[in-house]
Amino acid sequence: MKKFIIITLSIILVALSPVLYLLYTFAFTGPIPDEEFQKNLPSIVKNLEVKFDGEGEKTLVFIHGYPDSLELWDKQVEYLKHDYSIARFTLPGFELKDNGQRPHYNIKQIRTIVDTFIKGLNKEHVTVLAHDWGAVYASHYLEKNDLVDRLVLFDIGSFGEEKRPDINVKYTFALAVAWTLPEFLGDKLALYTADKILNITDVDPNKTVADLRSDPRMTYPYWHLWKSVLTKNTIKPVEVENYGTPFLFLYGKDKKVWFHAKSWENQVIESNKGQVEVLPGGHWFMQSSPELVNQKLSDWLSAN
Repeated sequence: MKKFIIITLSIILVALSPVLYLLYTFAFTGPIPDEEFQKNLPSIVKNLEVKFDGEGEKTLVFIHGYPDSLELWDKQVEYLKHDYSIARFTLPGFELKDNGQRPHYNIKQIRTIVDTFIKGLNKEHVTVLAHDWGAVYASHYLEKNDLVDRLVLFDIGSFGEEKRPDINVKYTFALAVAWTLPEFLGDKLALYTADKILNITDVDPNKTVADLRSDPRMTYPYWHLWKSVLTKNTIKPVEVENYGTPFLFLYGKDKKVWFHAKSWENQVIESNKGQVEVLPGGHWFMQSSPELVNQKLSDWLSAN
């Protein structure tokens, strides 16, 4: 009888080990402690992969998202650099060349990195243009602030009080899990997420799985997202009524996976808190329709 109990418990532990591993990872691992982060902040910002273009009077700061790098904006920079000074950087851990580092910053810490980078430009104000996770990190600038006087968000808006679509829950959790796994397994899960869970053409008909980088070192934003959800410590988005920064929201219409609620979009328009433009293409429409995007940006920047 004792042997049977031991065998049964062993089987249960083996069966539950993946779940226990994930629970342990979410519960007992975390970002760099704030005290250490603040101490290292100057070197973190100094070591960002950056690129500067143009010599215009006004400055634009471009921020990419997952799974991209500063090169995402090449076509926009080439067009706008004749009229603006442009600064862009690659989020820590998203560099095209793996430098061996595995940064582990939460949303608040990344926002501090962005703030510090902008302050280091020594400009009175800048305009921020951000896509995907970059848009998440930059969304707090919607509230009137001393750093950013205009904001353009690409394809990532807000769901407000609406429930997130099931597909958004599934793919973000899968990518959060990818962060916790050994890298070769995390890579496979990231690819599986793009191919089977998301079906990448539902996100952007102009993309294939082969176009995406699957390196799990870039999935830490999803891990922090889910840790904040599970610990009920999420950062609340700025309410539309509190938007105080001139705001342009651009999104691609040719997709089945959405990153904002129509009710939020309507609220922004009806309350005159921003301008919304719908463009052909999917999530990466700035790459598939660069001429149209560039013209929209140029017109809005000139008018605001």
